Amino acid sequence: MSDTKPVPRGTAPEVLVRGGTTSGAHDRQRAESAHASELGRQRLARQERAAAAGPTLNEDGFQVAKLHSLKLMDSASPRLVLYYMNRDRTVKQECVSELVVAGTDELFTMVCPKCLERGEPMGQCQMKIHKSHRKFDLDVRKAGTVVELRDPDGVPFHVRICGTVSCDDIIACDTCGLFRVRIHDSKVWEV
Repeated sequence: MSDTKPVPRGTAPEVLVRGGTTSGAHDRQRAESAHASELGRQRLARQERAAAAGPTLNEDGFQVAKLHSLKLMDSASPRLVLYYMNRDRTVKQECVSELVVAGTDELFTMVCPKCLERGEPMGQCQMKIHKSHRKFDLDVRKAGTVVELRDPDGVPFHVRICGTVSCDDIIACDTCGLFRVRIHDSKVWEV
């Protein structure tokens, strides 16, 4: 009887054969593994080159874009500007929102300022308003209008909007429950 154990199918034995070399099956498995690793490294290198190139054409003629984060919004996304209003009809805050079409449902995002004031992380302050849950209307008469806003440092930037949004239903923040609003012509009014 031999002292060697049977090797399961699909794996190469790691035993040395006479003369101190490895078996042919083991050598083939190592070569296949090295080849797969090299293909993976080449693919990763192509992705890194494409990301570094920014929004240009790569060497293969394909349009590539530079990823800055894993958020949904990019420069081609349809956007809304929401104006958070004071009771005296002045604008308290402006918020850039994204309109997303997911299958047959539409949704837009907005931020709960009450959660921000409480120190919640930005991801917890985001509210997604689905058209299937809260009936909202998108008025596209102002689509293509460029709106000038200012970032927190006071630097102006421009946003091309896809229209204005109105929602007669009350929208409430699920995280804190303190923020309840209605939206009319992209103006957010607390109720």
